[in-house]
Amino acid sequence: MNGTSSSGKTSLTKKLQELLEAPYFHLSVDVYENMAPDQFLEKNYWDTLRTCASMMHNSIKTFSDAGINVIVDHVILDIPEEEGWLKECVALLVDHPVVFVRVNCPLHELERRERECGDREIGQAKWQIERIHGHGVYDMEVNTFEHPLEDCAKQIMNFKLRCDQQSAFTSLMKAYSS
Repeated sequence: MNGTSSSGKTSLTKKLQELLEAPYFHLSVDVYENMAPDQFLEKNYWDTLRTCASMMHNSIKTFSDAGINVIVDHVILDIPEEEGWLKECVALLVDHPVVFVRVNCPLHELERRERECGDREIGQAKWQIERIHGHGVYDMEVNTFEHPLEDCAKQIMNFKLRCDQQSAFTSLMKAYSS
């Protein structure tokens, strides 16, 4: 799942874990960032975050290669500092069973959630919403404001790629190769 901070990715992940019959492990870029030593994040934030994201991308592949299901909670932005993140994900996972989900939520609700949560940087979602989803290629999208989490989770659970349809990662891989 790719969406801004406060879009509901973590809550949606928890709902999916609750509803799915098989176990799904939650991998989040926030968790990987929190594993990094503070002094390196403070000294060179983007290089350290790039390493954290790459480790997560490789972990996704490792889990999948082992036959372990994962739900990924990510924020992939269209900014120079994150250049190559999506391309790396696609290269590692194009041959794996991936459903690339766009998680949407309107700005006014993102801002309300930021204030209500209390542990978010105010304004982060506004900054991110202007810099996310530029590639525009997803298998499906959900809106956590327009629909309850359970409905969004069921939309994801019920998603099936049509036999005449390429996956988002296959389409992105072709675009990167040309």
